[in-house]
Amino acid sequence: MPDHLIKVLFVLFLTATSVDLFAQDNDFEQLSKVAKDTGINFPLDYKISRPRTEFPNWDRDFNTYYNFLTPALRKTQLSMRFAQNGVVSSVTANSIIPHAQLDTATMVDDPAKFIGTWRMISFRSIRYNDSAYIPTKTYYRLEDVLLADKSKDEAFAVISDDNFKLYAKEEGKTDFKKMMSAKYKIENRRFMMLYKLVKSGAGVSQIGIDEKGYLILNYPKVVEDVKEGVYISYYTVVDQYIFEKVK
Repeated sequence: MPDHLIKVLFVLFLTATSVDLFAQDNDFEQLSKVAKDTGINFPLDYKISRPRTEFPNWDRDFNTYYNFLTPALRKTQLSMRFAQNGVVSSVTANSIIPHAQLDTATMVDDPAKFIGTWRMISFRSIRYNDSAYIPTKTYYRLEDVLLADKSKDEAFAVISDDNFKLYAKEEGKTDFKKMMSAKYKIENRRFMMLYKLVKSGAGVSQIGIDEKGYLILNYPKVVEDVKEGVYISYYTVVDQYIFEKVK
């Protein structure tokens, strides 16, 4: 598996864990020999929900996302702010409140539905950008941009009732390795908190299952640029994983 995917996963789970050879409790090698369905088409905005680009609906739509946040989720947030040439930028490396959200229709009432072995069929990074010109209250939405697509890589997620493990096979290798193992908690039917010791240090992803049974895991990073009285721009980069249940 290329370094890019490994690094993203380490950032996502915010945990230091050794990379161990996986004893063949699960036959990932055999499962991986089944060809992936390359005919599956996931648009760049697949299961992405964003505010309407008009005043005052943009603010009204965005504010509804706050209803899904809990005190435990809020404690995980850490942002950096800096100013240059009158523009104030806020950077959140692991955001729970991006402007490009996982569609609420994917929320799952029963956490047991996440339990099982899931094969990654898509992994990509996508940039979404909305902005507003404040004097005229005009909103703009730029075209979505595919930054990277590593869907050909091979990985499996094994989810039990309290543990999340990820196994991957590096390109050109024959053995799967355990890339990470962490406790997890599904928060408010919509977020997955992965942690080692304390939840306040958790890595948080938006997580859900769509109508086709695919597990979607979105890890958003957010940059907001604000020039007071002039404009505001929202950049959300989502590392999106889509898994298919195999066991």
